Order: sequence, then C-alpha cells, then structure tokens
Amino acid sequence: MLYLILAFSVTFIMCWILIRMKQEKFMDISQGVQKFHTWDVPRTGGIAIFFSLVVVSVAFYIAKKSFTKEVVLLIISAVPVFLGGTLEDITKKVSPRVRLSLGFLSGVLSCFLLGANIIRLDIPVLDSILKDSFILSMFLSAFALAGISNAMNIIDGFNGLASGISVIIFLSYAYLSFLLGDQFLLYFNLVIFAAVVGFFLWNFPLGKIFLGDGGAYTLGFFAGLNGILLVNRHPQVSAWFPLLLLIYPIWETLFSIWRKKFARNLNPFEPDAIHFHMLVYKRIVKPKFKNIDERIRNSFTSFYPWLLQMVATIPALLFWNNKYLLMLFTVVFIVIYVWLYFRIVKFKIPKFLKV
Repeated sequence: MLYLILAFSVTFIMCWILIRMKQEKFMDISQGVQKFHTWDVPRTGGIAIFFSLVVVSVAFYIAKKSFTKEVVLLIISAVPVFLGGTLEDITKKVSPRVRLSLGFLSGVLSCFLLGANIIRLDIPVLDSILKDSFILSMFLSAFALAGISNAMNIIDGFNGLASGISVIIFLSYAYLSFLLGDQFLLYFNLVIFAAVVGFFLWNFPLGKIFLGDGGAYTLGFFAGLNGILLVNRHPQVSAWFPLLLLIYPIWETLFSIWRKKFARNLNPFEPDAIHFHMLVYKRIVKPKFKNIDERIRNSFTSFYPWLLQMVATIPALLFWNNKYLLMLFTVVFIVIYVWLYFRIVKFKIPKFLKV
C-alpha cells in the first residue's frame, strides 16, 4: 500500500506543478482534425507518470525488494519510446515514423534486458517457429510493442479516455498476477495503476492536463510488455489473454489502417477525425449535451470506450487460461466494434447508446 500511495502522490503533485508552470512549449494546440478542445492545457502528464515510476523504483531499491532489478530494467527499456513521445509533445516535430521506430527500439531493449520476446502464440506451428528463431521472435515482439504503443496514442483524445482504459488494463494484469502469485508483476502493475490514477484526477473531467504522446506511448508500451512477460513467466496463461485484454486499441489501429488505406485511399499515417471515439463525440455526445460546459461534454465521451473495453476485459479475466474461448471473444469484440462503428456512421445509433 505504501508504494501505491507514493506512486499516486508523486504523479498527483508533479501534475499540479506542471499545470502551474504554464509553459507555452508544453501546451497542446487546439487546431487539427483530431483536436476536440479549445482551452489551453499542458500535454505533459506522461512526464509525471514516468517520474513517479522512477521514484518508486528507488523506493524498491531502498527496501531491497527482490524484483527491483526487473523493475529498473522495465523502466530503462521504456526510455526510447517515452523520449520520442515527450519530444513530440514539446517540439511538435517528431514524425509518427520516428516515434514508431523508437517504440521498436524499446521493444528490442526489452527482449535483451528482460527476455520479453514472444515465444508463444498458442498456435502450434507458429510456436515452434518462434522458439527456434530468436531473431524472428525479437522482431515480432518489438513490432508488437511499437504497435500497441501507437495504438494507445490513437485512442487518446478525450478527458480520461486513454488513462481510464489504462486503469482497467493494469488492474486486470494486477488481478491475474495476484492469482498466479507473481509479486514482481503484481507490484509493478499496481504501481502503474496508482500513478495513472494520480494523473486521472487532474485529467477527468476538467482536462487540466493531458497525457500527451509521451504518456500514451509509454502506457501502451507497458501494457504490451506486461502481457508478454505474464505469458512467458506463466505457461498456464494463454497468449490470447493479453490480446483480448488489449483488443480495443489494437483493433482501433488495424481498422483505421484499413479504413484509410483501402476504403478511403489515404496515407495510414495521416490523422483523421473518424475514429470510433470521435464519432461517438460528434454524433452522440455533442448533440445530446450541446448546452453543457465543453470540458464536461468532452469527458462524457470516455464512458462509451470504457464500456467497450469492458466487453473485452470481463471475458479475458474469466477465461484467461482457455485459448478457445479467448479466441471466440476476440472475434465477438471485433464484430461488436464493427457493427457499432457502421451504425454510428450511418446515423442508425442503437438506442442503448443514447441513454
């Protein structure tokens, strides 16, 4: 409990300091197709969260926790992806390709420092290939971690959206780590959860500080890395557990690539304003709550993706060791997502979404 309080307090106080600083170079611009706010706000929440994790790792070292080395190596492996996102937050000049490359580099580091390479997909033929080829396994792991880092950034954009999804994900990892008796992953996931909550209270509902790319990319990286470590350390955990748990940001990214590249003939790296959460805001939340404060209206959008995340989270936690049911619910989630997306696009919004 002491470490959770420390993680929460450091993030909460650091966010307060960053908000009070009001540095112009830290401020998020309100122009752009993916911008749905008009007030000045710093996008440096990721700095507060990362700093909190560093402080807690020092506390682990002082307390001589047996897993201190692993925690430190986790943080070190995340440095490239964190720096790439944070530099973009400050300079607004770091391209998506560069950020993805730094995410890939963080993935490679995690393979060498923590042995966090994907060696099991619960698909027999592929599992044999991955076990026999470290290079292929490392490439797949680095590619997957760069992808989920970018995916978490894609679903960011409204007060509490990405941080709320992160809270659900890291609490889920902590719960399963507890069931498995894994002290290292239990502590680390609870600490990330507490740090994110320290940010969340400033971000939701009034949007006083944003995660920024530094925060979103780092949380996405840790979400993917925790999944790989959990599967590698515990053979009874299906490789489909982290996939289902993270399917919302993953599918949002894959669907967006298809939508831009094939349906609209656009560059997949170019931003647009028709992601699921953006459509929810424009076609459900904004018309329904047009007379309330903009910040509160912005925050209402996050409830819909949170509920969508629970469609994946609940079966993932119930059937974490059953690959066939996890596969089934992965398909179910994709079907539900696509159905909802096209219903909203065609202005045939289901009644339960209007409540």
